[in-house]
Amino acid sequence: MSERLVQTTRIYSEITTAIQKGYKTVSLQGSSRSSKTYNTLIWIILYCLSNPKTRVSIVRATLPSIRGSVFQDFKEIVQKMGVNGIMNKGMFIYTFPNGSWVEFFSTDSEQKLRGRKRDVLFVNEANELHYIAWQQLIMRTTRFAIIDYNPSFSDDHWICKLNSDPRTYHFISTYKDNPFLEQTIIDEIESLKWKNPSLWRIYGLGLQAIVEGLVFSNTEQIDHFPTNIERTYIGVDYGYSNDPTAIVRVAFSKDRIFVDEIAYNTQLLTSDIIEILKNNCRTEEIISESADPRLVQEIYRARLNIKPVHKYGGSIQAGITKMLEYKICITKSSANVWKEFKNYTWAQDKEGKWLNTPIDKFNHAIDAVRYVVLEKVLGGVPKKMNLKDIYKKVY
Repeated sequence: MSERLVQTTRIYSEITTAIQKGYKTVSLQGSSRSSKTYNTLIWIILYCLSNPKTRVSIVRATLPSIRGSVFQDFKEIVQKMGVNGIMNKGMFIYTFPNGSWVEFFSTDSEQKLRGRKRDVLFVNEANELHYIAWQQLIMRTTRFAIIDYNPSFSDDHWICKLNSDPRTYHFISTYKDNPFLEQTIIDEIESLKWKNPSLWRIYGLGLQAIVEGLVFSNTEQIDHFPTNIERTYIGVDYGYSNDPTAIVRVAFSKDRIFVDEIAYNTQLLTSDIIEILKNNCRTEEIISESADPRLVQEIYRARLNIKPVHKYGGSIQAGITKMLEYKICITKSSANVWKEFKNYTWAQDKEGKWLNTPIDKFNHAIDAVRYVVLEKVLGGVPKKMNLKDIYKKVY
């Protein structure tokens, strides 16, 4: 078993203390990279192994966000622990040798939301849920619940009321509680101190705050991606270890950009990306990140209609400026895309003055959308100015 699974962390210890004291809900508020989810999953797995026939539900707002995050972490942990359970991938249920089982589902599954009871509930990224969904879940939970979240919400959120309930054990963790964090990630988090103080408060200190200085304020959530728009595109921003690969479907109307999340995952190989694109693309043109020409070529050779975005000096600002002319309409199933648009801000200097450049964070799906805007709205590489254009600019 790896060192990460052997060493007891503060988060693991706090959950143990809360359950031993008989609390109904453990409210795990934390900064970015505090390892809230990973440690909670370790705790739940060990609890299931120690308590036969325990029924556990692990829930998040949307199924794509479950597949790309908590479900992947769970599979990794049980494999490292050497647990010989059975995973039913179709039903998203893992059964332990002692009869305990864990099911994964989203709150947009009405049947499961109002379905059978469970002993233990774990709500991942609970701030994404509406109160009615939480109410339906907790009233069908017989032993206790654990929720985790980044506190980027106002005082009227239902989690604030939950935290004031005497039956709730509420504590705050930060990235400093994660002993396995690489220095490069620590440096990235701490850079928020001067990039945007409100983001530093949320993602660095784990404290509640409203995000200030949003780049995109004209956003809304929609139920479904429109089917009456003929020309749609796919945007791709590549990542691997720390950054996710973001794949989105994009369409335009007169004054709106429609966005639907297809994938948002780390550790995706080229073969994985090709499979996702083949399973989700119809005949759309794919506009992708251009930093890795070999990756683009491999996807092209898989008979996918892909082209790299043309970048140029000022292309980031040009793409963002054009996007600001539209209302951004994001499907409710696109949890990661919505989170980016609700956290992508302008940078600040050390005096708190807003700068005309965005932070380089919460921008993977946004970049994928921007690539499509650059190619299909702005037309790729800008034409060189002739003398007449220069005089127009000057005068």
